[in-house]
Formats: sequence, C-alpha cells, structure tokens
Amino acid sequence: KDTLPEGATLVPIIAASDKTPVTRHTGSLEMHPLFLTIGNIDSDVHMKATAYAWHCVAFMPTVKFDIHPDYQTILQARLWHRCVDIVTEKLKRAANVGEFMTDPFGDVWHCFTPLVAWTADLPEQQLITSVSRNASP
Repeated sequence: KDTLPEGATLVPIIAASDKTPVTRHTGSLEMHPLFLTIGNIDSDVHMKATAYAWHCVAFMPTVKFDIHPDYQTILQARLWHRCVDIVTEKLKRAANVGEFMTDPFGDVWHCFTPLVAWTADLPEQQLITSVSRNASP
C-alpha cells in the first residue's frame, strides 16, 4: 500500500474455481467455472449465497486432445492457463497501472486490483501452480 499513488485504493481480488461435471448420467463433459469477488466485502457476506458476492466470469473448457496420453495433461494445463490469461487480462492491467472506478455513491477512485487469494481443491491448486500430481507435497 505504501507504493500506491496518492489517493489510490486497493480492490483485492479473490478467485475460486473447481472442475465441475456439466452433464448428468450421459457423457463425462466437465468444465472449470471461474468465480471472482473482492476482498473489501465482509466475510460474513461472502459466505451467503443470497448476497451474490461471487460472480461467475468464465467457464473454461476441459478438452480431450487426440494425442499421446503423456501430453494430455500438459496441453490441458496450458489451455486452462491461457483461458485464465484472457479472462483476467484487464484485472492484471488494473493491478499494475490502476483503473478509475466509481463506488456506489458515484465517487471516482483510482483502483488497483491485485489477486490476493485463490480458493481451490488440491488437484486444482496443482493445476494453477503447474505442480505435477506425482510430486510430494
């Protein structure tokens, strides 16, 4: 916060994702929904589904490539990371140089949006950090 320009504010971004089956009883179609919220919202509000504090911003595909099985996981991970890059491009730019945003009262703020947390289960964490599933924790 000491390095922010005078009058700027932080809008910390929290992300969550988890591989989810799309179809029931037919096929094995899966996807990775990506949810975002901001850390300035009280944690009691975050946890209430009726508060709509989390927003689904993307559905990232899980693809079965027609290649040698040794390359399947690598290509799926690269596709997932590329999708996240595309979806979060403006957030990353705002984290670096800031973006002018209005609050609910109509006041304009120079906001910076760093990613501060990502909630995911272990397989998803390994995908995010590019760690092999066979590696020791």
